[in-house]
Amino acid sequence: MSRFALITRRTVVAAALLLGPGVRPGAAQSPGDALNADDGTGAVKVCSPVAMPRWRSMTPVPKTWTFLDCMGFSGEMGATHFQLGCLFANVTPHAQKYAWGAMVPIEKSAMAKAQPPVPNCGW
Repeated sequence: MSRFALITRRTVVAAALLLGPGVRPGAAQSPGDALNADDGTGAVKVCSPVAMPRWRSMTPVPKTWTFLDCMGFSGEMGATHFQLGCLFANVTPHAQKYAWGAMVPIEKSAMAKAQPPVPNCGW
């Protein structure tokens, strides 16, 4: 199995776990549309709507999503805030396998405050 196929397979499994039992791994995107933002690290972009202090959601999103896509999606979900995140499959030993940007309120002024995570996976 090629390295890309293995990374894509891991991404599909991670996405299925994050999205819950209603999503079948067979229904995932094709390798050409993979959720990997960076094939070298196996990174997955994550949009996290938050309605403080009641709930938080984490949704793996396609690499084409932008800060504004996540903000719009979060607003449609009824959230008051959102965060941009990255989940990494391939990191050096003892490295953190996730990264989050700052929590941003959903408001008009937020459009000038993109808060990508560090390291960034394509936000």
